[in-house]
Amino acid sequence: MCSSDRAMLRTTANQLWTRVVPAARQAYPAAGVATQRTFAAAAAEDDAHAPPLNLFGLPARYAAALYTAGSKAGNLATVQAEFKTVIDAANADKKFKVFLEDPTMPKAKKMKALSDFCDGAKFLPITKSFLGVVAENGRLDQNQKIYDALEEYTLAAAGQKKATVTSAQALTPEQLKDLTAKLGAHVGAGEELKVETKVDPKLVGGFTVAMGEDFFDLSLMSRIRQMEQELSKRSEEHTSELQSP
Repeated sequence: MCSSDRAMLRTTANQLWTRVVPAARQAYPAAGVATQRTFAAAAAEDDAHAPPLNLFGLPARYAAALYTAGSKAGNLATVQAEFKTVIDAANADKKFKVFLEDPTMPKAKKMKALSDFCDGAKFLPITKSFLGVVAENGRLDQNQKIYDALEEYTLAAAGQKKATVTSAQALTPEQLKDLTAKLGAHVGAGEELKVETKVDPKLVGGFTVAMGEDFFDLSLMSRIRQMEQELSKRSEEHTSELQSP
């Protein structure tokens, strides 16, 4: 990670971390000295708690701030699990998901609901404060993307790389073994590949693979769309030829 990337990370993380500290300092004494300093000051001393990857985009910057806060407090795994609990709850309850992501819903109402949710689930103050910041900034619709980036950071820190394979039908053990072997060619030396499978009938056939910022679309639906675009293009060209003098 170059110096300019570190500077950007520190600026973004400082904006979030200084919002998290007030609540965490009183309710989370285990964080010790780390909660008594701004993130920028601590990061100036060392980068031990910085994410191991340099991901881009707003969700990645939020994830970087949460990763750093959880790492400094020594509870990154718990913070990650708690954040996922909120996402799982939204995926399981359509009304809760709509409530969180509806841009017309007052932010104060969302913040209060999330605060009550976190208190009921006995979440750590860091998780609660972070979700409050995300809600106040109107970014709750980015929760899944933020979590995906956070997971990339934690997997990289553990020497792992995740590949999400989505297929129209469940892959057989033989198909999964063969695909995993092929995906292994895209993993760096010393990295362990972690494959997650999903089923999406809308793909019709084939599969897609997401590995970090790389995406491979080998689905039948993708081929159908390409064919439709080609036929549409040819139709337009044919119409143009007929209309030309």
